Amino acid sequence: MKFLKSPASTGLFILMAFTLAGCPSSYQKISTKPVEKVNDHVLTSKQFANQLARRLRNFDALAAKDPNNIHRVKEEILRDFLVKSLTLDWARSQSIVISENMLDKEVDKLRANYPDDLSFRRALALENLSFSEWREELRYGLVEKEVFKKLNEKIKPPTDEEIKRYYEDNKDRWKRKERIYIRQIVVDEDAKADAIRTDLKTSDFGEIARKFSITPEGKTGGVVGWIEKGSVDYFDPLFSAGAGLQTVKSPFGVHLIRVEKKAPATTQPLEEVKSQIIRALRAQREQAEYVAWLDAQLRSSKVLKDYDLMNSITVDTRGPND
Repeated sequence: MKFLKSPASTGLFILMAFTLAGCPSSYQKISTKPVEKVNDHVLTSKQFANQLARRLRNFDALAAKDPNNIHRVKEEILRDFLVKSLTLDWARSQSIVISENMLDKEVDKLRANYPDDLSFRRALALENLSFSEWREELRYGLVEKEVFKKLNEKIKPPTDEEIKRYYEDNKDRWKRKERIYIRQIVVDEDAKADAIRTDLKTSDFGEIARKFSITPEGKTGGVVGWIEKGSVDYFDPLFSAGAGLQTVKSPFGVHLIRVEKKAPATTQPLEEVKSQIIRALRAQREQAEYVAWLDAQLRSSKVLKDYDLMNSITVDTRGPND
């Protein structure tokens, strides 16, 4: 779980206003009304408003006022609450429980990312989250991992035939362009380049690169490595250049380049990309399994949404000097 950036970094204060037909004293009653109910899980209008404010902190002032953005974020909150509720219910039916010891370990691991407890508490405050709320969100993240793990247990690995078929159907993905392996020395003036070109007749390329090159790879003797044709426009002339030291100019300076290897355009063999294909096929199956599972949970659940109440929750953005 990551904290979002603070509202101070955007110069915004996001205020939630309930558009009420009655008097202000109705606020308490309205704030506890459900915007969404999923089985026995309830998302109140106050909880909904807090989540909306938290998510809109990542928007600038103009984007946070955009009705399309606000509507999209509201729909995301409803969808996320629905999925969370269904996930928790199924986890309970499968006796998936996160022990306090496991949760404490995860809490300690994340808190260790902060220099001290004050910094950690400050991050919570900026998100308008209490420690207990944050801890429960963390618990849900662990539950979700266990649910995914259980769902994926039934997924069978792809067969050799399926792997081969995927390879043939996506052969363009495995095509590799012509490549060259290069080392370079980059300087900021033509005069320096001329002097180095003379020195290279009697000195080691790597030593000169480490001493004079102004780009990061100079520290490793000027090794850039493999470059595909078309990936860096000012390197493309090197593919048709002859042997010997080549000179190229770019916004970074004057490049003295040695082409050490050349490799023609090829198609990567199946064995070379097999692990990628297995991951891709497994990801497809995991997604299909999850969609089918979610659909089944939805069909067996009771879901109620109060769109009128949701639409009555409006957003007011104000700058720090307002």
